[in-house]
Amino acid sequence: MNRILDKLKNHPGILLIAVALLLPFALLLNIGLMPLISDEPTRAIVTLEMILSGNYITPTINGEFYYNKPPLFNWILAGFVQISGKQDEFIFRLPTIISLVLSAFSIFLFSRKALGKYDAVIAALMLVTSARILFWDSFQGLIDVTYALITFGSFAALYHFSEGKKYLLMFLFTYTMAAAGYLMKGLPSVAFQGISLLAWMMHEKSFRKLFTFQHLAGIAVFLLITGTYYYAYLQTNSLQDVFSTLLDQSNRINDKDGTPLSWFSHLFVFPFEMAYEFAPWTLLLLLLFDRDVRRRTFEQKFFRYCLLIFLSNIIIYWVSADMRPRYLFMLFPLLFIILTKAWREALRLQTRMSGFIGLLFLLMIVAALLSLLIYPFWKETMHLPGIATIIPVLFIVTGFSVFAAVKLPQFRIWFLVIALLSVRIGFNAFNLPARYNSYPDAGYRQGEVTTGRLSRGHDLFILGDTPFNHDASFYISRERGSIVRRTWEISDKRTCYITDEKNLANFADKLRKYEVLHKFSIKLNESRLYLIRR
Repeated sequence: MNRILDKLKNHPGILLIAVALLLPFALLLNIGLMPLISDEPTRAIVTLEMILSGNYITPTINGEFYYNKPPLFNWILAGFVQISGKQDEFIFRLPTIISLVLSAFSIFLFSRKALGKYDAVIAALMLVTSARILFWDSFQGLIDVTYALITFGSFAALYHFSEGKKYLLMFLFTYTMAAAGYLMKGLPSVAFQGISLLAWMMHEKSFRKLFTFQHLAGIAVFLLITGTYYYAYLQTNSLQDVFSTLLDQSNRINDKDGTPLSWFSHLFVFPFEMAYEFAPWTLLLLLLFDRDVRRRTFEQKFFRYCLLIFLSNIIIYWVSADMRPRYLFMLFPLLFIILTKAWREALRLQTRMSGFIGLLFLLMIVAALLSLLIYPFWKETMHLPGIATIIPVLFIVTGFSVFAAVKLPQFRIWFLVIALLSVRIGFNAFNLPARYNSYPDAGYRQGEVTTGRLSRGHDLFILGDTPFNHDASFYISRERGSIVRRTWEISDKRTCYITDEKNLANFADKLRKYEVLHKFSIKLNESRLYLIRR
């Protein structure tokens, strides 16, 4: 065992190989199992209707214009669908996995000169293994990880080109990325671009650069890209509701259901909530209370840049009561880079806080080891396939991590990463199937799939104000291969309708004779619906 430890000590690249072997299983195993949840069905149905209608410019849901988000992310999803020929959950979630890996690689490229290659890998892995991403957003087909990749790329380009005094390239590249971000999520990209440029140019005493032809060229590129899209948009729809909706979607200052007291409480709770969401690495913030660690960390201009961009942009979210952690994915890589540097400096100084945090990391690795023992004894998972093989392997890997973390405390972060990936693999292999078997989502999906299949060959409409969610829209439209629209009229032709009891009663005199083909429930208020054929 000592020989193995000596090998690890002298060849830390072995730890990187171990992480690389675990990562595909942690990110990909069973990610297509669960039905689409959260905002995933919205992204999926917009994409599907683009493909079905051939209209990639004006997004729709149930054939009605959808204004909340521009279509770039849907174009990306549509590309994956067209290349793979599939419209399943795995394909809609795969862009998130790829974007997360590319984000980690971008962090590595951006920070390797300042941190060194091994610490740059650690900073990258902090993003992947932070609690919010590892156990939630990394297996959902949402827009935020991909959007964060684009926005962080702009932050990196701003520093890289400004350091080389290549201001024309700086403005052209960052405004191109801002335009891409705008076409993905709207106005937040304008805020990120404006705040970051203003903060950094003022810090560098280069404020006058904002009034040069180079800056005007960057703005022109932004307007050209976004203007070209809106010119194409005007060919099929007006812009009357587009910008007002984007502005409303970007306004997170007020929580529509909140009070002034809840807003003030948010100001206090926000730092602690973010520390929780991006744990365990936010524990390293404690290191910055040490003056010597702080001084050494921010001696280099690079780390001062990361701090400035992080603080200047996060203020908007700090004062926004209606805020979700996934909106910050582009900012936390900057903090993780700083915290990696602080950890390295604290180890060099052998501070008490670094010893305390190292102990906490060791306890977390032990907790990760013990958590794996739940699955063989939990009734929901104890009989699942692979329980007798996967858990022992993960237990050995994590158990060795505990032992090695004790013997090689300088590599404790690496062993915590390995332990977290092992826990995620166990989560994928057993927790997700347990959820699938016990949650009602699979039943909702099956009812919607059956509805789509039974209505093939007939026109299908949602009748009146029958409650209907994006989950049902996607799965029914996918099975039919056509868009499901809403109607307030009864056709004379042989037609299928989706209705609830209220609308069935309201349209009874016009429906007259009808046949109930299927009864099913959707997730929206667990509404009971009927598929009828007239």
